[in-house]
Formats: sequence, structure tokens, C-alpha cells
Amino acid sequence: MFTRNFAVRRATAGGLAICAVLLAQGPSRPEAPAGAVRLLRFSEAQEVLTRFVDSGQGDLVGAQLRDAADWDRWVRALDQGVRRRIDRGTEDSISNFILYGASFTTLPRLGNFQGAAPANGEVSEDARARVHALRLALGNPGENERLRFIKGYLAQRGVSGESLESYLSANLRRFVFEQRDYQEKLSRAAQARDVGDLLATRGTLFAKRGLSIDTSLLPNFALEDTLRALARKAVLAPGSIRRIVVVGPGLDFTDKRDGYDFYPLQTLQPFAVLEAVLRLKLAAPESIEVVTLDLNPLVNEHVQRLAERARAGGPYVVQLPRVRDAGWNSQALDYWQHFGEIIGSATPPLPVPASLGSVTLRAVAIDPRYAARLEAVNLDIVAETLDPAPQAGFDLVIATNVLVYYDRFAQALAMAAIAHLMNPGGVFLANAVLPTQHPPELEYLGRRSVSYSSSGAYGDDVVVYRRL
Repeated sequence: MFTRNFAVRRATAGGLAICAVLLAQGPSRPEAPAGAVRLLRFSEAQEVLTRFVDSGQGDLVGAQLRDAADWDRWVRALDQGVRRRIDRGTEDSISNFILYGASFTTLPRLGNFQGAAPANGEVSEDARARVHALRLALGNPGENERLRFIKGYLAQRGVSGESLESYLSANLRRFVFEQRDYQEKLSRAAQARDVGDLLATRGTLFAKRGLSIDTSLLPNFALEDTLRALARKAVLAPGSIRRIVVVGPGLDFTDKRDGYDFYPLQTLQPFAVLEAVLRLKLAAPESIEVVTLDLNPLVNEHVQRLAERARAGGPYVVQLPRVRDAGWNSQALDYWQHFGEIIGSATPPLPVPASLGSVTLRAVAIDPRYAARLEAVNLDIVAETLDPAPQAGFDLVIATNVLVYYDRFAQALAMAAIAHLMNPGGVFLANAVLPTQHPPELEYLGRRSVSYSSSGAYGDDVVVYRRL
């Protein structure tokens, strides 16, 4: 039940594409384009700004933001600053790849980040060995798309030759110490025994961190569980969802929890949400559309390519790993076992490397008629919004493991951007506690806690808003 605890259409930046866009024919494109991307206007942010100033938190943006001209300069700088965080997120993914990757070396994976750099600050011998193995693998990446991407990224940064290992080691050390800082913040908040403070700390934990692209399956279980509860309570009516936005769909590069890299890059959430609304009969298969919003070129290009291949008739195969002894509860296990049965079909999974003996794997081929319904848009959710075409607003907005990368004011701006693109009666779901100084057009409906483990040790808190 819910509890009330507190009130690619634009050109992508960076030149990191790893294959050309395919101009394929096939199943039709979504009927209505996502809409024009633009910066958030002063008039759309003014209510949020006023609420922060009235709450005594106006120093977050400065009292000088009193008119449209001041706002225009500030929001452009905000967008530029956010986009600069993409590279740091890439470096975080590379560090996870060093810690957990099994595709570039047979060396044992490191159990967690703690083993990469002891308290004395030096990179451990085991971590240095994996860094060295990565350098050797980058010399001949073959068809390994992660290695090819890393090699291209490092070349773009001017890192090569003898400097490569020292660069990777320094980046790994930085990553480990940041991870320790995050854990200490959470520990201090937990010791205070204030649930509200703990949730708020979790909600802005990565506000200074690089923008990660990693993704995983289980948050989608929490989303489907929450959508089911909303349907039971008649907050969402049968057939009421036609257009969906997924903010930050993610790309399974080397997930921070498990770090698997023995299968191709993949995205999961757009298909998980699409399947959830179909399973719950909240949408009709012939009319559903999914738009993804992201500012990372790698993510946008991946979504764009998979949709174009689907329009040429090709399925999109996703691999679904599960650690046998992870302690998933029966509901999470059931979700994993049935994922994809509505929008695809089971297909033989890839072989699991011997070093990952505790991992079992399912694979699903997503039907092209569903994969073709995706549209990728390059958009910074805290500084930009969409102007959907008339009668083409969105009925459901999803943002999991995204807003945690921003401070409270930026989160409130994102909520203003989201409210602008939604239809009245539409629903917005996130898995981070968001600021109370949000736009009045978004009505807070409550929070739903969903556990993934038998012990209740981990799960997600999904917050729900309705567009008035």
C-alpha cells in the first residue's frame, strides 16, 4: 500500500558513435514525434524558484534570478555543467569494468570496490593486475563493443601508451574513495534514526558524481508492482496510457551491483515499462509509444539503432542474468522468470563464463513491432523540456536512478520540465524522495516500498505524482 511520509531528435554531442545510423524500412514509426526540445523557461521555473526562496534555500540559485534574461543565462550554464558530467560517468563505468569485467581477462573479479584501493590510498596489486590486463586487451579489442568504446574514449582524451595504466589506476582510486564517501554518508544518516533524513540523503547521494549509464532489471519490478497498485486504486484506468517517457533509460555497460559484461550492451527499462502497462491492460498494443530522454550519446545512439533495426524486422535480444544465491524473494524471482513473455519470446541465452558459476541466465527476443515503437531524444531533464504536438502529451513518466544525481533544486526543475510534457491525469514515478518545493501541477500521491530480497535487505521506494 502507499504511505504518506512527507509532502534523438537533436544531434548528439561528442562523436562517440560506434556505428552508423541505419536507414531501414519496416514497422511504422511512432505516430507522433516526441516534440521540440528547448530550455526550460523562466515562467515555468518561477514557481519552483519562489518556493525555494521562501523555504530559506534560495541560495541554491541566487537572488539575482529575477527575470527571464537572468534565467536564460543561468539555465544555459546549468545545461552545460550537467553535460560535462557525462565524461566522469563514463570513467565510473570504466572503473566498474576493471573491477568486475570478465570479457577482457581471466583474472578473478574483485569482490567489491573496497579491494581495489586499501585505506593507505594505493591501488591494490590485484587491481593493478586487472588494469594491466585491460591495457593489453585495448590493444586488440576485436568485436568487443565495450573495449572498442573505452579505446575510443581514451583516444579522445589523449590517453595512450605508457600513460594509459597510470590514468586508469588514478581514475580507479578516485572512484573507490568516492564510493567510500557515499557509504559513509548513508551510514551517518542511518545512525541518526531519522527515516526522512535517510531517504533525503539517498535521494541526492550522487549529486556531485558523474552521470552513470548503468542499469539493472529489479527497479522495473518495483515499477510494475506500483503500477499494479495504481490500477487497483483506479488512479490509472484500463487503456489510459498511450504515450510513455522513460528518463535515463540506461545501458547495461557494467552494472555497479553485479558488473556483467559477457553479453552485448543492452537497455531494459523501456521494454520493462512497455510490458508492464500491457500486462496490466493500461495500454493497447497497437497504440503504445515510448520516448526515451537522455543526454548521453552512447545511450541515445543505442536506442535509435535498435528501433531502426526493429523497423527492418529484426528482434532485439536482451540477456537477463541472476545470481542464484542473491536471496531474491519469490515475487522478484517470478518477475525475472516471466519478463518478456508479453512483448517477446524466450531465446537461447549466451554461455555464462566459468568464472561466473553462480549466475544463471535467461534471454528474451523482443518482438520488432514493440522495439520499433521507441524514439530516442537528446534532452537534459533538469534544464530542458519538450513541447509535445497538440493532443500528444505523455500519460506516464518514469525516472529511476536518475534524479539521485542532482541536488534538490535541480530535482525540482526536472519536475517542472516533466510536468510540462505530461497530460492531465498522467502519472510520474521515481525511486528517489523528491523535494516538497515541486510545481503545484504535480500532486503527490504517496510512496510504495518494494523489497527484492527475502530478508528485506534491499529494494526500492517508488514515489508517485499525478499531473493535475
